[in-house]
Parts: sequence; structure tokens; C-alpha cells
Amino acid sequence: MNNSRSLLDTKLLAQRFEAVNDAGVQLETCQHIAQMYATIENCIAVLSDFNTRQSYIYPGGVAQQLGLDENNTTIRSIWEDELLNRIHPQDLQRKYRLEFQFFQLLKSIDVTQRVDYEAISKLGIKNKEGSYVFVRHRILYLKGPEGDAIRFALCLYDRLYAHPEFDIPQGVIVNTKTAEVIDYDKQQFDNKLSSREKEILGLIQHGSRSKEIASKLSVSINTVHRHRQNIFQKLKVSSAIEACRVAQNMGLL
Repeated sequence: MNNSRSLLDTKLLAQRFEAVNDAGVQLETCQHIAQMYATIENCIAVLSDFNTRQSYIYPGGVAQQLGLDENNTTIRSIWEDELLNRIHPQDLQRKYRLEFQFFQLLKSIDVTQRVDYEAISKLGIKNKEGSYVFVRHRILYLKGPEGDAIRFALCLYDRLYAHPEFDIPQGVIVNTKTAEVIDYDKQQFDNKLSSREKEILGLIQHGSRSKEIASKLSVSINTVHRHRQNIFQKLKVSSAIEACRVAQNMGLL
């Protein structure tokens, strides 16, 4: 499995979901939103519920062009693999990495601001003739009742128009409220760790212990421990191994 997908899978499914009385109503609302997108935009809409680990697929007109099974509308997975397996391998790897960084970003901001962001990718995907065509993929997380947890994700697959003026970047995160554009491996992500924290994390990645790091950098071991805790807090991890994996997928190492 792709490393970024594996990390994202772990992060999404490890969330704690609170029991709420209107969970069924919330799911129905999100399903209605997904259905409306598929109908209005003729796109493929995939609603994933991380609590029940189930997805609902709404096949708009694009599904027929791609030759997808339009009857397979409910799957016991948070991943729409029938569709994902058609995506060009390089595009798929980039998509997973962007989505992991998108999740990390949303977990670092106020809950009320999460609905203002979406991640957009340009993907090559095989149609029913076996030829690659381009689609625009968008992912946004829908507001749920679970406090800090992110329960619902909505993925939208639209065909790109065959015209030179219709194009999108390879992968960006955008704030739809402010029109801010965040390049997934620059700007906010690149500045997430200080230069010293990156240096220490790089030494950890190569197997150095805290005492060795302190000696090499001519700092106290308490300073190293403080940097380690800051790194864990910023990356929202609980171990050095996880910190290294997360930092690599965010382009920080």
C-alpha cells in the first residue's frame, strides 16, 4: 500500500467519534449533498464515513464515460478502489500525499474553519477504452457532530474540458472563503517545523539518540527533549518513528 495512504488510513480511522443522537440524520444530510453534486455537476461523488468505515458512491455522467459499475453504490471501505485503481500511479501517489497533508492542515486549525478548505488534484484516469483522460479531483471534509474528529469526506471527480484555457494545478489546497491557495509542499507546510527542529528530526531519522544529538549540536539534553516534544505536538504524533514518517510525507525531510 502507498505509504501516504497507509498513514492517512491510520490517522482517519484512529479518531475518536462521539456517540450522538442525530448521527443518522447527519449521514442523510451528507448523502443528500453528495447526491446533489453528482446530479448537478455530472461528476462522480464519493462520500466516506470514517466512523462506520463505509463509502457511498453517486455516479454522475462521468461514471458512464469511464465504464464504472454504476450499481456498486455502497462499499465497505473508505477507499473507492474501483476508481482509484484506474488512476495513473504517479498521480495517485501525489493525490495520497496531498490528502495526507490536507488532513494534517485541518487538524491544526479551528474546527469551524475546516469547511472553508478543499484540496484539488489533476489526475489521469483510464476510461472504458483504456485510454487516460484528465479529471479534476476535489476533496472536502463535511462538518459532523463529533467535536474535533473528522467523520465525513466528500470526493468529487469531474472531467476536465478539452480546451487549453481549462486547466488546474497538479495539486493544491485552497480556502474557498478567502481564495488563499496553499501549495502542498511549500509555504505553510514548509514552515511547520523550525530549521532546528528539522535538523533534530533528521538526526532522529538516522538513528541518533537524544544524548548523541545533544553532543553533536552542543546543546543540553533537555533542549533536545523540548524540541522533540514540539515536533510531536506540531505533527500531531506520539512517537519518533511516526514523526519521521509524517514529516517525509509532508516534504519536511
